[in-house]
Amino acid sequence: MYGTGRTFGALHGFTLTGAQFEPLSDAGLEIHAPDLPGHGDTVVDPVDPASTVGALGEWLASFHEPVPLLGYSQGGRMALLAALEYPTLVDRLILVSASPGIRDEEQRAERRARDGALARRIEAVGIDVFLDEWLTGPITGTAHLDEAVRRRDRLVRRDNTATGLAAALRGIGQGSQPYVGDRIGTLAIPLLTVSGRNDTRYDRLAGAMASAAPDGIHRSIRNAGHNVLLDAPDEMASAVLEFLDA
Repeated sequence: MYGTGRTFGALHGFTLTGAQFEPLSDAGLEIHAPDLPGHGDTVVDPVDPASTVGALGEWLASFHEPVPLLGYSQGGRMALLAALEYPTLVDRLILVSASPGIRDEEQRAERRARDGALARRIEAVGIDVFLDEWLTGPITGTAHLDEAVRRRDRLVRRDNTATGLAAALRGIGQGSQPYVGDRIGTLAIPLLTVSGRNDTRYDRLAGAMASAAPDGIHRSIRNAGHNVLLDAPDEMASAVLEFLDA
């Protein structure tokens, strides 16, 4: 748990942990951010969408009242699945650089194969070499950030293991989860989608999801890429607080 204020649930992205959200704790929020399966200290077996969503349902029920739920990237996909499965446990949903899954079955199978290949790569080279590669990628790179921000971000990611990250890729990667884009129209809660304008693919996805929801808003943040929380933390916090206050 991070910070004090309004109770708020948050699900991190791939290679991160719940500590990703500690910088948001200054925004007057009491952030409850568990580690997703395959990450940090969490043990969920098997690592798959059904087991993950079931565990998230038990976690959400422990608040004894509906709570706002934010999910970033992989965590955004899991947050959307959880909100659809347990609609009475979430009172509003925030999806950051997230997707509803892959509609086309052939493309989903291709993604599953790529995720499997990357999982084998992680297991072969270990966590440090993999993070060197991951943090210089076109979407996931952090070279443009201040050194202190990069150092803290890597320390958070370093709390994971190669075995765990490989399991998360195989089990709850985009190739392994169901497509739920056709169910967004059933959401009975307000939805905020946030994306970085420089991340054109996810910017389009965020706009489409907000348009599909009965009560959806899209915030596209300038000068930010996929990891909006790192690229534009102040704008991210403002978007969250405005949405909670609306």
